[in-house]
Amino acid sequence: MDRQRPLPFDPGDVVSVRFGAVLSHYGLVTSRGTIISNSRLHDGVIEQRPEDFATGRTIRLHRRYSSLDSHLVEGRARRQLGRDYDLFGSNCGHLVLSLIHISEPTRQAEISYAVF
Repeated sequence: MDRQRPLPFDPGDVVSVRFGAVLSHYGLVTSRGTIISNSRLHDGVIEQRPEDFATGRTIRLHRRYSSLDSHLVEGRARRQLGRDYDLFGSNCGHLVLSLIHISEPTRQAEISYAVF
């Protein structure tokens, strides 16, 4: 992907967009100015421009959850590109939490709690 204009976020930051009443879609900001996430809509882990990730919604920043180097976290994310989506075993929350080494989530509510 081409380098994008700078985001107000740093590489390795966890971001999300809201959808529905209580759910959010999570991703990881890269050094290329893109966001890597696991998307049901795209059936797996993809890298997107911020505007494609947001689809018209506001991108929210969450605090950093790991002292790991952002390049290491991004490398982990890139190794997941192309991985299949599974609501209960491999969704956007599972991806982000696995990249920053938080133990296995089980439900969207737990994921939301962990990243707020």
